[in-house]
Amino acid sequence: MRRLSIALRLALLFSAIAAAVFLAVGAYLYQALSQQMSERDDVALLDKVVLIRHLLASQPMPLAMPDELRMVLDNVFGQDGMQLRLVDAAGRTVVLTAAPGGTGAPAPGWPGVPLDRTPARTDIHDWQLASGPGRAIVALASAGSERTPVRIAIVRQRSQRLAILKRYTADLLAGLAVGTLVATALAFAVVRRGMRPLHDVIGKANEISTQRLAGRLSVQDVPAELRELGVAFNAMLDRLEEGVQRLSGFAADLAHDLRTPLNTLMMQTQVALSRPRDSGEYEALLASNLEEYERLGRMIENTLFLARADHAQLALRPVALDAAAELAHIADYFDVLADDAGIALHIDAAGSVHADPILLRRAVNNLVANAVRHTPRGGRVTLCSRADDTGCHIEVRNTGSAIAPEHLGLLFDRYYRADPSRGEAGGGAGLGLAIVRAIIQLHGGSASATSADGSTVFTLRFPPAPAARPARAGGAAGND
Repeated sequence: MRRLSIALRLALLFSAIAAAVFLAVGAYLYQALSQQMSERDDVALLDKVVLIRHLLASQPMPLAMPDELRMVLDNVFGQDGMQLRLVDAAGRTVVLTAAPGGTGAPAPGWPGVPLDRTPARTDIHDWQLASGPGRAIVALASAGSERTPVRIAIVRQRSQRLAILKRYTADLLAGLAVGTLVATALAFAVVRRGMRPLHDVIGKANEISTQRLAGRLSVQDVPAELRELGVAFNAMLDRLEEGVQRLSGFAADLAHDLRTPLNTLMMQTQVALSRPRDSGEYEALLASNLEEYERLGRMIENTLFLARADHAQLALRPVALDAAAELAHIADYFDVLADDAGIALHIDAAGSVHADPILLRRAVNNLVANAVRHTPRGGRVTLCSRADDTGCHIEVRNTGSAIAPEHLGLLFDRYYRADPSRGEAGGGAGLGLAIVRAIIQLHGGSASATSADGSTVFTLRFPPAPAARPARAGGAAGND
């Protein structure tokens, strides 16, 4: 089922709100009008009672001429749907005007308003007539100079008022329907116009592709409600553009680094096949090729490691480790290599680190291998660790030429080399520090590098052991 558009939903919502408001206002007006008409009718009844009392008291012998009196009163009461009944002290009806709707109304039996009191609205009661509901009042009066007691009963049908209210209700409902339709149409038009900036955003998004990632939304030209969306959209484009550029650079670097050993293998093979050779020359060729195969294997393995790290496919089994013992184990591994290079290897370690032992050794191995590679003969490489409330800091320091500040922030990028000639000369492929950063990020820590005054320091910051850490999957040991 196709879902309704936002504009139509908002228009329907506004329509429902408008209908509810119109209905509430109409109900209030209906109630107010009904109340005012009821009050006006009651006041008219009271005025009639006062008029009849005055008329009876002012006539010398009104009850002696009931026919004449009835003709006068018919003209007074017949136009307003009222009926007057005058009853003498003996209970006889001496005057009865024409009944509302042509049907005679029964006489109310409740006590009348005393002669010495002015009738009030509380003296008027509901009274059922043959033609429908009505109102009635009974009052006492005196007739003529002899002050003959007379009982006045006036009833008034409500059908006329009900008819007016019925017509008013019909007009009100018609107005409600028309008003709701008009409000819906206006709301739909206003919402569509108000959403025009959103369509501009959609159009801008449709223009973006991998070849055109430089476009950005002008957040100053959109309404305030969409400004935050525009900022987030531009930030997303920034991340996408950076990711695409990094991916393009990564692919270019990977192709370049794979091409070098492959070219070497092809050239060596072509040279070997250019003329017949003895078994010793072929063995030397295979031995040389083996080094290139191993280099290719390391590059592929490191690339796969980084790819699994990017997609969180590496298992992480952190445990509490003695930092000094781990660094001593790594130093033993590089002891012979450092001796051959004339480099002193020292350990200054304390505390414990919460990390995956295999990944920890791989990260520190990469740092120590880089340190040994770039430390001149007679230099020093120091492995340090300190633990506090913020976690464990492991440092690998080496003496030698400093790294320029503009390179420090890029050292952990893939295939980045502060000195490109090192890669061409058989150094690392530029993935070792990227793997270090990937490992430390898997642990929730950070990696940084500083270089000054002939000393370069790479620092790994491992967070303290959490109360519960979700396990992710494991990687392999090795270095770049």
